[in-house]
Amino acid sequence: MCGIAGVLNYASRTPVDPAALLRMCTAMGHRGPDAAGTLVRPQHGLGLGHVRLSIIDVAGGDQPIGNEDGTVWTIFNGEIYNYKELRGQLEAAGHRFRTSTDTEVLVHLYEEKGERLVDDLLGDFALAIWDDRRGELLLARDRLGVKPLYYADYQGRFAFASTLPALLEGSNAPRVIDPLAIQSYLTFYTVQAPLTIYRHMHKLLPGHLLTVRNRQVRIRRYWDFEFEPDHARGVDSFAEELDGLIHDAVRRQMVADVPLGAFLSGGVDSSTVVSTMARYSSGPVKTFSIGFREAAYDESRYYKPLVRALGVEHHELVFEPNLLDDVTHVVQMFGEPCAIASAFPLYYLAKLARQHVTVALSGDGPDEIFAGYERRYSYFRTMDRARRLVPRPLLRALERAAQVTSLVKTTNGLGNTLRRGRKFFETTVLPPEQWLPFLTINRTALTEPAALMACQPAAGETLPYVDAFLSRAGGGDWMQPFLYADIKVMLPDEMFTKLDAMTMANGLEGRVPLCDHRIVELAARIPSQLKFDGRIGKAVMRRAVQKRLPQAIMERPKVGFNVPLNEWFRDELYPMAHDLLTDASFAASGLFEPAAAQAMLEQHRSGHQNYGGVIWSLVAFELWRRSEPVAQGAVLPTKTERPPEGPALVTAA
Repeated sequence: MCGIAGVLNYASRTPVDPAALLRMCTAMGHRGPDAAGTLVRPQHGLGLGHVRLSIIDVAGGDQPIGNEDGTVWTIFNGEIYNYKELRGQLEAAGHRFRTSTDTEVLVHLYEEKGERLVDDLLGDFALAIWDDRRGELLLARDRLGVKPLYYADYQGRFAFASTLPALLEGSNAPRVIDPLAIQSYLTFYTVQAPLTIYRHMHKLLPGHLLTVRNRQVRIRRYWDFEFEPDHARGVDSFAEELDGLIHDAVRRQMVADVPLGAFLSGGVDSSTVVSTMARYSSGPVKTFSIGFREAAYDESRYYKPLVRALGVEHHELVFEPNLLDDVTHVVQMFGEPCAIASAFPLYYLAKLARQHVTVALSGDGPDEIFAGYERRYSYFRTMDRARRLVPRPLLRALERAAQVTSLVKTTNGLGNTLRRGRKFFETTVLPPEQWLPFLTINRTALTEPAALMACQPAAGETLPYVDAFLSRAGGGDWMQPFLYADIKVMLPDEMFTKLDAMTMANGLEGRVPLCDHRIVELAARIPSQLKFDGRIGKAVMRRAVQKRLPQAIMERPKVGFNVPLNEWFRDELYPMAHDLLTDASFAASGLFEPAAAQAMLEQHRSGHQNYGGVIWSLVAFELWRRSEPVAQGAVLPTKTERPPEGPALVTAA
């Protein structure tokens, strides 16, 4: 894991100021505590910067790294897990290597294949390659979006970086807040790609590459997947193939020249990773877990039998955060507004792991890939059946009957039940392609941000998750749009964003072997009814690993990596939230209506409502806004339309 950054003045060819590169590298220095390097090409108006967390070829892998004659250079964040095979092929073709790092493979593979090099890469990466001869800059992000990559193209100056704060140090783009990003944040608690909190700055989408050449910026999608279910195969056939891919992915991702371990929660996914690692490890696998004082959140009773069975070297701590001291630091590590509450325990878990290892494997991914969210899918499966089997007039009658919810307080059990019933019938009468937009909660309406309402997103603009969902909606399989949107949006913008930020905050590299793109492609061939059978999610994956995991883990219900936000904001975090949301600075920002936010906080504190997640989104945003230098100078937009500048997107692979 590293940090990359660069500037290309493609319009003026003005030499890049080395001090600007240094500022960019300093802004993301936590990503690369071991080394730093720069490359400047004055005649091209180019500058590249890199900070390194040394994982492979610790002594000789500093970047930027060039080819034999110094005409092609790369900076790289991530790992290429098939680099040894690629290196052998390149050496056979006559290329000469000076290091043992996976990074050097990139420059020689580029010489052979140009931008098509990404097709051969098996790994997680954000990379930049500069070609002196063509005067071309190439950026690429891995297929699933495990590694982040930000960029800005403004008035002839192109800048990119691994973090938004680093990009701000190198870009000349104005810091205008994007109202669509605010809507994304308040709805999903994260800003979804290609958006960033700033209108003129973007995230490169997963599975995409970008080129800058001849004063033109071009983006191309190089990877996607389609659902092509193979109904001729059964669960056992898919499970056998999946088991082989899991073993290969975990084995490959155990390659490192530094100590390596794994996060262990006691769920099927992390337990699968650890049990597979044990098979290929020459010694006890180092594992790391976090426990909770609150029994409802503690998972130790599930992972302890596996710890004993595998004989791993286990380390754990009880989650007792000093919230007032750490909350601002955790928020700042994201670089832009992010209110994923489970970042807190992950931050402490990564801090624990870093005391013993430099690389940690995680079990993230299968819930999104294999339909592991059982409660959610049970709800939508019931809706799908009701839509197909219950006469439409009866559904309409039930919907009207459920309107009595407006007469019953929602703070008691009956009111909540009626409210859920009303939502169910209101949604069921809609076609499936309208389910997600209808069920998505627009937090902007709840918090009444009056100033923001005056600069709503342009007509026709929708959130990235909704876009992804609708792109696969309208067919006969109601589950596929949800799976596609989860994989394409929620995985990179929630799970991987959290993992990258919290591990990098502690100088730790996080890897996700169960998100190998080959596993995603296999999952797309598995019929939906084999993934979720109506009761249990991840059915094929469970069949693939059932012989090597304790029965208690196999039978446990799905439990998220959650934290007691509702309790925190009634207790130890209430004073901080109150101070922030009643401060004059909060009102002066022009983003939210203070009276509405304060009323919500007091309703929550009284116990009449559970608004912990929404309150945290407001608090996290305000903490981010006050941080320096991230939000310094940020302003609200004055126009509703999107900016005209920006690269064209070529969607054909």
